[in-house]
Amino acid sequence: MIRKLLGRARRRLWPSPMDHSRYEKLSVPDTFRKIYRNQVWGNNGERFYSGPGSHGAASDLYCAAVSAFIRENGIRSVVDLGCGDFAVGRRIVDATEAQYIGVDVVPELILHHRQKFEGLRVSFACANIIADELPVADLCLVRQVLQHLTNHEIATVLERLSRFPRVLITEDLPVQPTSINHDMTHGPEVRSDFGSGVYVDQPPFSLAVKEIARFSLSETCLLRTVLVEKADIAVTT
Repeated sequence: MIRKLLGRARRRLWPSPMDHSRYEKLSVPDTFRKIYRNQVWGNNGERFYSGPGSHGAASDLYCAAVSAFIRENGIRSVVDLGCGDFAVGRRIVDATEAQYIGVDVVPELILHHRQKFEGLRVSFACANIIADELPVADLCLVRQVLQHLTNHEIATVLERLSRFPRVLITEDLPVQPTSINHDMTHGPEVRSDFGSGVYVDQPPFSLAVKEIARFSLSETCLLRTVLVEKADIAVTT
């Protein structure tokens, strides 16, 4: 317990190499290009690595839950916003028959995926989800992406998701939060490191959601997936 408290204090007083102040003056595209180029989320030997959140037991459970949702609801096409290293998307593709479009803001990552993974049911698009045109699909996935953005950027993304009939939003959340939707600059860290998280059903977003899955990440954090339907997207900023 003392170690956890000291760790939280250290993160507040002495920012880590992932400190968002290193990125706040960069655009969102340049921020994520820098994160991947400098392997800020780690290095597993591959050219692009989205960090441990794309692997492990919680990731397996997430893939199983989303794949079941796709099959049970007759979803024929999926857009994955912030597809990252495609470690998660690849498992969803393998477990379903849906057409998959992975979207990410890093051009080099998208080029790599097109050369290595693109096929009859799999394609990729380079886009900034805050500002650029997004592909159309029956279902949109946004997994552990919003947590890296400011509240204003999150609100902008949520408003743009109204083009999708159904959206599954997944975020890291603390088991015992000390705050809700604490704002921060965009970058590699996440709010759960500071006792907060992105709760799209709470102010300032206040969307109507249905929770479809909740998995443990650690003793202090969980992974929560909620369903948002098109009629329920009306963000107040």
